[in-house]
Amino acid sequence: MKIDTRPLLDAIERYIAKADDDLADTLAEEGYPKAKEAVKLASSLEDAVDDALDADSLEFLERVQDAAEVEGFIKNVWPDIKDSETLETVLYGIFAEKFDEMLRSFAAGWLLADVPVLSGIDEEVTKPSEAFIKGWSGELARIMNLNTKDSMERLLLKADDKGWTVDELAEAIGDSGIRNHGYRSRRVALTEMLRVQSYAQQESMVQNPLAYKKKWIHVMSEHPRENHMAMDGQTVFKREFFSLTGADGTAYQPLRPRDTGLPASETINCHCIMETIADENALGMADEELKAKRKEYMDEVNAEYDAYVKKFKEDYGIEEPRDDPSITWEMYNAYYEAYKRGEVA
Repeated sequence: MKIDTRPLLDAIERYIAKADDDLADTLAEEGYPKAKEAVKLASSLEDAVDDALDADSLEFLERVQDAAEVEGFIKNVWPDIKDSETLETVLYGIFAEKFDEMLRSFAAGWLLADVPVLSGIDEEVTKPSEAFIKGWSGELARIMNLNTKDSMERLLLKADDKGWTVDELAEAIGDSGIRNHGYRSRRVALTEMLRVQSYAQQESMVQNPLAYKKKWIHVMSEHPRENHMAMDGQTVFKREFFSLTGADGTAYQPLRPRDTGLPASETINCHCIMETIADENALGMADEELKAKRKEYMDEVNAEYDAYVKKFKEDYGIEEPRDDPSITWEMYNAYYEAYKRGEVA
C-alpha cells in the first residue's frame, strides 16, 4: 500500500516557515509548557547544525575547485571525502549536547506543570532518557552524514555523465541544497525538538509521584492522520506502551508520540501530546513525600535499566554496547522495549 505523504510534507513546510514568535504561540496553544524556551533551544540547535553543514559543504566545494578536472576528483579525492566521519562526529557532539539540554529542561517543565510544588528540584533524568540522548544523537548524525554524502555523490555522477568542467560543477554545488542548507537545518531542529518533547514528557511521568496513567491526545492539524485521530483518548499505565495501527496497517507499540520506533510517516508533523492522569490516592501527599517518591520511582527505573544492560551485554557479548558501532540505536532500543514487555527471557 502506497501512502501519500504530500499533505504531511506540506503541513510541516508551513510549520517550519513560522517565525519564532508565532511558533512559540502555536506550541503554547497546543499544550507545550515553556514554549518560548523550547523555540529558543530549537533555534540554537538550528544554528549549530547549520554551521556544521556549512563547514562541511564549504570544504567539499573548495576541494572541487582545487581539482584539475572532474574525473580525477571523483577517482582520487572523492573516496576519502565519502569515507570521512568528520561531519558525523561533529553532528553527534551537537545533538548530544543540545538534546541533553532540551530533555532536562522540557522534562522539568512538564513535571512542574503537573506538580508545581516540586519547584526547585534538580533536572536529573533517568538512565533510559540518557541512553536515548546518546543513542539517537549517534543515529541521527549517522543518517545526516550519509544523506549529505549521497547528495554530493549524485551531483558528482551527474557532472561526470554530462561532462561538466570543474567550474560548472562548482557552480552547481553553490546552487544546490548542499550549500543552501538553511531549510534542512531548521527542519531537523524543529522535528527533533518536538521528538525530544515527547521523550521529556514521558520522563516527567516516570518522575511524577502523582502520575498513574497517560492518555494520548491528538492535536488537530490541517491534514490530520485518521489513525492518530483514532488514538485520541487511548489510556494506558504511565510506563506501558500505546497500541498504534499505522497508516499502512502495521501494528506499532510506541511509548510516546514521535517515538523513534515509529517510521517517519507516523512522526513527520505529528503534534500529538499526552495527558497525565493522576492517582487520586496520592493527591494528599506532603511536599517532602512527593520529592521522596520522585527519587524512589527514578531509582526503580534506573535499577530496571541496569538489569537490561547486563542482559544485553550477556546476550551480545559486548562490554559497552552504546560505544560499539555495530550496535545501532534501532537494535538497542528495540531490544530494550522487548525487554520491558517481558519478551526477552
